[in-house]
Amino acid sequence: MRLAGGLLLLLLLLTIPDDGALSASPAAAGGERCRRQCGGLDAVPYPFGFSGSCPIKLACNESGSTAALILPDNAAADTAAESYTVVASSFNRTASTFVVSLPPACNRTVAGARRRLSGANYGVSSRTGMFLRGGCRNATGANACSVPAEVMFQDAPHGAALGVGMFARWDTVEEPRCDNLLTSAFYGETPEGVFALELAVAELGWWVNGSCKHSAAAAGDLSGRCAANATCHDVQTPGGEWGHQCKCLPGFTGDGFAAGDGCNLSGESSTL
Repeated sequence: MRLAGGLLLLLLLLTIPDDGALSASPAAAGGERCRRQCGGLDAVPYPFGFSGSCPIKLACNESGSTAALILPDNAAADTAAESYTVVASSFNRTASTFVVSLPPACNRTVAGARRRLSGANYGVSSRTGMFLRGGCRNATGANACSVPAEVMFQDAPHGAALGVGMFARWDTVEEPRCDNLLTSAFYGETPEGVFALELAVAELGWWVNGSCKHSAAAAGDLSGRCAANATCHDVQTPGGEWGHQCKCLPGFTGDGFAAGDGCNLSGESSTL
């Protein structure tokens, strides 16, 4: 009996899996983990990242980049003509927005700007104003003409972004008379509550695909699920579909996503 009992105990020890096998990590359950750091840059909030598994893919120079580039439609190439520079420290996790640099240019068409500022999971916010001008068709480059402030503001009423919800309406500027998008600006409030207007930049909002109900039902998929201590908010995307955003509860900080930083008590930090 002792031999049988000892044999049974040995068999049990051999068949009990270790802790790593009992629960799959987010990377194992959902494939490659979204890499949210690159070179000397601070970590970006989920759903942004620098690997193919991230819903919104950024590019940077691993050897010590000081800027991240957003790629249109998650393109593989990060050429200057096809990308915009993300303004450092512009990620607003509460509002789910970020800012990109949009220097004045006379050869930037409205259609081209829309294509490059719109992606599968982001779009221009309704707080962004677009400054338009015609008559630049003969310009051969960004330095071929000047963009005086009085011209930009004089033409602004023809192309002011009329927001429906969170995102701008491009149909108000995609008309024959609106040939070129010179630059843009967005308005908001500083942390101190002071009204601010920033020129030569555009504010973009982000989301993750699927409604809150849909993401909650996908129990085994962390890619779009909100973390503990976060609330889920449905948002209508520029294309009319439904996406969602995750926001931390008051007193917590983070990106709000289970696949990202989650939500931590203010003053605490998360690990990637």
